Amino acid sequence: MLRRILAVAAVILLVVMVFPLARDAYQRNRVISKLDPVLTQQDRQAFQAWRGDALSFAKSLYARCQLANGQDAKACEPYRLAQD
Repeated sequence: MLRRILAVAAVILLVVMVFPLARDAYQRNRVISKLDPVLTQQDRQAFQAWRGDALSFAKSLYARCQLANGQDAKACEPYRLAQD
């Protein structure tokens, strides 16, 4: 009985530890797949080195695009959609 309780506790602990990593990997994959057509090689390298989450990277690219092209520019649409 004790062995089963310990096994269940170990599985729960493993799930709790792995879930944030899996969620982050999923978010990174989702964002990079949406941004892939518009990213330059320099942007891809910056994404690989990015320490924050993928959503904040997409937001920074969107902000950079808005500064370069103006608010609500059509060129910034892929960056906005990557945040959804």
